[in-house]
Amino acid sequence: MKYLTLHVLFFLLLNVYPLHAEETPADIAQRAYLANINTLMVFTSQDGLNTGHYRFSNIGIKMDIYHLPFLYQLDIGNETINMFAMGNVGYSRASVNENITLPDHITLSHENQMSTYTGGAGLGVRFKTAWKIDILTGLELIYSRSGVTVHNPDGDIGNAIEDFFTGKYNDNLTYKFLLQLEHQREINGYKLHAKLNHKLYETKADFNFSALTSFTTQASVTSLGVGIETPALFTWKGMYLTLEGYLYGHYMGGDIVDIIGFDTYSTVGVVAYWYTEDKPDWIERFFIELSSVNSDGLEGYNLGIGFTIDF
Repeated sequence: MKYLTLHVLFFLLLNVYPLHAEETPADIAQRAYLANINTLMVFTSQDGLNTGHYRFSNIGIKMDIYHLPFLYQLDIGNETINMFAMGNVGYSRASVNENITLPDHITLSHENQMSTYTGGAGLGVRFKTAWKIDILTGLELIYSRSGVTVHNPDGDIGNAIEDFFTGKYNDNLTYKFLLQLEHQREINGYKLHAKLNHKLYETKADFNFSALTSFTTQASVTSLGVGIETPALFTWKGMYLTLEGYLYGHYMGGDIVDIIGFDTYSTVGVVAYWYTEDKPDWIERFFIELSSVNSDGLEGYNLGIGFTIDF
């Protein structure tokens, strides 16, 4: 199944992937495969992208994402420096707009899709500066399984879970490096924040020691964003409602750019927060988030429903 998937991705991505004279077709297929997995990692492990639908217009691919990220500050350290835990679980499926005929009488169409399951965990360190700028750096390991499956339009999450155990998939391990600067302040009851982060992704499809210990940047994303949250707009029994609006710009580098056909995109979103105070005491607030993602080669939206852990 591994070589079948490499063949599928090779023929699917060859028209947008650059050729190098010193590479064999197998090398190109392997590089395209890793770049494709990194593309899935980038769009499956972004903060706040809980459920989304994307259309990559440059290459005729649609992608649906179901994702749950988290970042929890640990009570390990002091007022200046402490550790945090981060991670995510997710599922994505990608399909093409038009039928593509491959060798061995294989057709990639609306009835077929590339399914990917992800789960990651990592640790990091947060440093609070005297200028009220938090510096966060960390490493997350993301395990993923990917393969080409038959699309079932009437399927539910139960079928997806069953397919995870019964289907034939390729196993991958992705290193995700994070460096983030974040500033928050409050003015007349309004909470303002600015965030700059840089993420590097390196995926390994071969789990031997030499492969796992070698590092080259296969994909990177630099994001800069600002947001503002209102004071309480509605209160009830000690709980209250606020709204937040935000705008982010993203710049991508590495092999991912050759796959998707663009290197920048923007995110605009609005979030409704319901602060719970001590009901329950380990949840600070619940939220509903809606955002849109746009670029010359990308259109999409995200819908998030969840909660923020109180720390």
